[in-house]
Amino acid sequence: NLRVRDKILIVLARRYCLSLEELEKHTGVRREVLKVYLSILAREGGVTRSWGSFGGRKYRKYCLKSSIKEALGVD
Repeated sequence: NLRVRDKILIVLARRYCLSLEELEKHTGVRREVLKVYLSILAREGGVTRSWGSFGGRKYRKYCLKSSIKEALGVD
């Protein structure tokens, strides 16, 4: 069984940047739990957070830092 942190890193390594809704769909982890782990990963410097907009709606997007992606050995 993969830990929540590992699921997030694997999904972001494949897709690079995702919204909270997309992460919820791809990992199968509840929003509230994702927010906790994404905050921890951002504090540790593994994930960056920024704002995006689509169709006039703002959303938070989470991106894997390139240094982490290289460490994982993902192209």
